[in-house]
Amino acid sequence: MSSLISLSLVMVCGFILCAVSQLPTALAFVGFHAAPKRISTLYATSSSDDGVIQPHIVILGGGFGGINSALTLPTLPWSDVAQGSGTASVKPRITLIDKSERFVFLPLLYELCVDDASIDEVAPTFKSLLSGVGTNKLSTLSGLPDLSDALQLLSGDSNDDDETKEGNCEVSFLQAQVEGIDANNNQVVINRSSGIETINYDALIIATGAEVSCDAVPGASQFALPFYTVEQCFELKRRLSLIDNYLEEARASSELGQSTNVVVVGGGYSGVELALNLVDRLGSNDVQVTLVHRGKQVLEYATEHNRNAGMERLKSAGVNVMTSTSVAEVSSWDDGTHSDNMSETLRKQLCTVKLTATNESIEDEGEPETTQLATTLLLWTAGSTPTSIRNAGIRNSVLPRDAMGRILTSPTLNVGNYPNVFAIGDCSRPKKVPYPGTAQVAMQMATVASWNIYATLSKKYSGREQDSLKLLPFSYLNLGEMMTLGTNDATISTLGGIELSGPAASWLRRLVYAVRMPTPGQGLFAAVDGSSRKLARGALRNARRKSKPVDWK
Repeated sequence: MSSLISLSLVMVCGFILCAVSQLPTALAFVGFHAAPKRISTLYATSSSDDGVIQPHIVILGGGFGGINSALTLPTLPWSDVAQGSGTASVKPRITLIDKSERFVFLPLLYELCVDDASIDEVAPTFKSLLSGVGTNKLSTLSGLPDLSDALQLLSGDSNDDDETKEGNCEVSFLQAQVEGIDANNNQVVINRSSGIETINYDALIIATGAEVSCDAVPGASQFALPFYTVEQCFELKRRLSLIDNYLEEARASSELGQSTNVVVVGGGYSGVELALNLVDRLGSNDVQVTLVHRGKQVLEYATEHNRNAGMERLKSAGVNVMTSTSVAEVSSWDDGTHSDNMSETLRKQLCTVKLTATNESIEDEGEPETTQLATTLLLWTAGSTPTSIRNAGIRNSVLPRDAMGRILTSPTLNVGNYPNVFAIGDCSRPKKVPYPGTAQVAMQMATVASWNIYATLSKKYSGREQDSLKLLPFSYLNLGEMMTLGTNDATISTLGGIELSGPAASWLRRLVYAVRMPTPGQGLFAAVDGSSRKLARGALRNARRKSKPVDWK
């Protein structure tokens, strides 16, 4: 009976959160209206044989900001024919460019590593997500509702022309590496297998996100494994399998020496989640997980409820938490004393991590205290920057940037001297104090940037009066946060004051993430596949608990 009550509570909370999760899109638009195969240069503003001109929108980066921009733009009330002329179509062509062929739903990346989620749930291809987007079937295929009628009603535009409702915005995906942006000539330079090419644009959204950079720490790039991509996920899975084999063989031969150390650098959301899930995954007294964080406390930007729940779980799981500590150097550790059961591949990743106390933890002016950690597996979730290589990618441009490489924008998310260039997510900075580098910030920015591009291009091509479509300033609405604290544990705090921890929160977290998938089809797949895997894992866990050793006496 209690399980039924818990499940009912989870479902009710899930529906509340699902409804709340749609608030940013609705509030953004309501608030605005209430308050006033070679590409080359062929993807410029295109002109057909009958002289119809079609603007081109380019989106760089397929993370949460980029993919949601590609899904939002076609829902806006674009016109087929410009007002006052029969020669221009305001309905754009949209091109999403990313170096990977797959979108990655980062919050579920570890679930993919331990087979609690499938690759089709966590990392669907961009082509599958964009299939059918831009057609008149958009409202059933896209992750966002068709906002055209609501926008026209709120703006007082009662135009019932079919030309503004038929969809047919062309949306396509292009896999390529961005080499630079020529903002003065409205061009993006990309690198494909066929060579260097250029793409013209009428409007540009930069959503390339952040990358983890280990370059500042000597030796870190050689030994540390970041955890942000599908490739890194599968590499972690391979290394964990090597550790499993080593421990099994070492125990069998009684050659297991000192404890196997796993070190996670970075005490933010990703680092804490990764450390706790590794404890569950490795599940052995022979493995010690250490979390290193340079700040005074882990989860310093989390809500009080989630921070307390996370710190209590770290303590109960036996994670060695080292705060006010920085990694100074990483060097090779293979001193020839390891067991013969250790594979050559595992030997190559052994390292010594040199740690130093940060300035905040030093009370006198003496030398900082140093610690040496012999490490079997080093994982890196700290040091995020918009790009790890200076003067490459989006940095190879004249766009203004701050010291961290984030593009400086106005509150409307476009660049001052280049009003048709927008930057969203981790790679942008629209105010003095940067927004948190979270998925919900990028998704809400995508909604606002999409509207502002619609307003910008509509003014240019449709002949509307200058004050009829004004740009919308970005205002962040914090809907709350969710964290996994292990295989069957999580913590949640929401905008409505709901706070939940434990197994019920773990189920609710997967339900909410299913709703926030880019498309309904993807969300349905995530809900069914994720639930079945969690049920199977729970059944296996219960079977192990109930099983008792046979007494042969």
